[in-house]
Amino acid sequence: MIKIENYDKEKQAINFVTDMSVNLANAIRRSVLEIPVMAVDEIEVVKNDSALFDEILANRIGLIPIKTDKITDKGQKFKLKKSGPCTVCSGDFSPSMGTEYKLPIVILDDGQEIELVANAKSGIGNEHIKYSPGLVYYKHNLSEEFLDLINIEDGKIIYDEKELKENGFSEEQITNLKKIDKVDGLNFYIESWGQIEVKSIFAKAIDALNKNLNELSKVVK
Repeated sequence: MIKIENYDKEKQAINFVTDMSVNLANAIRRSVLEIPVMAVDEIEVVKNDSALFDEILANRIGLIPIKTDKITDKGQKFKLKKSGPCTVCSGDFSPSMGTEYKLPIVILDDGQEIELVANAKSGIGNEHIKYSPGLVYYKHNLSEEFLDLINIEDGKIIYDEKELKENGFSEEQITNLKKIDKVDGLNFYIESWGQIEVKSIFAKAIDALNKNLNELSKVVK
């Protein structure tokens, strides 16, 4: 069962409640790091008068999300040429990296220039976090106030009543907690960095998980 609680198309974020097991949810979460996306792998610096070393620029540029519609083995090149005074942003690359974000890279003073070529390629998050398509996490479908002070095993709530009281929980809150026989469902959250649509992250993670399971089944036969 999957019930969408919130879908923000503008912010590319989705939250749904599901009755899947924690094991399956965690497998899907980890499989997100196997979704191929584009990211800058290296830069060729022609000129850099900024206050930042080339290595720092490369690190910042490598974390810029690149819209990933079609992935090819050829990769893609993005050029950047700016003169100060100005703030150089991710939107200053040509051609456009495809996302609407204008992430600041470096500030140029009057007379300073920067010119470089960024070479992007396909990769997965297991290789480097810059290839991660977004943030994915889940938690038990239970009031936030209790989550840090209880344990849940096979849907059963395990807690220390004395600890709850020491942390300011009222008798009414503790009574309400005692009424919960079993915790059913997980709150699943996905936020896209912009490379691919947020709804596609979940589907592509499942595809990656299925691919790994199919490969495993061939080995154990």
